[in-house]
Amino acid sequence: MQHKKVLIAAAITTALAASANVAAETTVYGKIHTSVASVSQDDGTTDTSSTEIKSNASRIGVKASKALENGMTIKGQAEFQIDYVGDKTESSESKYISTRNTYVGLKGGFGEVRVGRHDTPHKMSTGKLDPFGDTYADYNSIITRDSRESNNITYLNNFGAVGFAVAYGAGDDDVEDENNKDIVSAMINYSAGDLYLSAAVETISDDVDTTKTDELETATKFGAGYTVGPATLGLVYETLAYETSDDISEIYASLKFKASKAVTIKAAYGERNDDDSATDDATMMAIGVDYKMDKKASVYALYADGDDKGLEKGGLTGDASAVSLGLVYKF
Repeated sequence: MQHKKVLIAAAITTALAASANVAAETTVYGKIHTSVASVSQDDGTTDTSSTEIKSNASRIGVKASKALENGMTIKGQAEFQIDYVGDKTESSESKYISTRNTYVGLKGGFGEVRVGRHDTPHKMSTGKLDPFGDTYADYNSIITRDSRESNNITYLNNFGAVGFAVAYGAGDDDVEDENNKDIVSAMINYSAGDLYLSAAVETISDDVDTTKTDELETATKFGAGYTVGPATLGLVYETLAYETSDDISEIYASLKFKASKAVTIKAAYGERNDDDSATDDATMMAIGVDYKMDKKASVYALYADGDDKGLEKGGLTGDASAVSLGLVYKF
């Protein structure tokens, strides 16, 4: 199985490279992100530690656009996440290749419409406020409702400094499943100078399985970013409303300090608060430094610590910590 998936990845890469040679509007792009880390976790039963080598959302893609005679532009993108490190367990083999934002779209004076697999507007609204994205300190350990939906129709537009997006994800579009888990997601943002503000809401339909009583119904999120000299501050607040379970509130704050042209120092703290007093609140903190070698390549070091699944997005459960060194190359 692993050999088959490697062959598929090679075929995809070859096809993308070939398409770039025959179409002037086509661009092949990607990112390779590898880290080596010393990690530990205590899940309440066992206390373990190891050295991990990971591919962190590494990807390759192709995108193209063409101006039409009617004044509109047709666009397309196919992007794949590739885990070139992986491990040898059977359960991990599905991770070697997965689809990221892949769509066809039409852009004109009315805005832009995209159809395919796409990040929801709710996710897009605060993505730029996560300085530790795709690392052990990824803010999705705390800000948990960020999704990429299949069977998706997305509309985007800008009105000066104001951006707007709304999407419908059809969920399971088999007729007998009646669009189980379909969503409606919308966001608005304001970006001007040193200030960034955003607000987003996402609603999820009830599951057809009426025996479930803890389904997420609504996610609401607010974000703010502000740059003062060499420092950039970020704040994200999210609330999750469930059908019958207690609501959850999540808050994440970050700081980036540009010490020099090449060096950026980063820090973050996050907390997820469950209204159920019997549930411990997840927390996380992280500090790190990035060194930019040029426009396309950088290295970083970070330390992250989380309690009660505070580093869950990084693959660590319970009380956990990670010391990580990473290398990122974009092309």
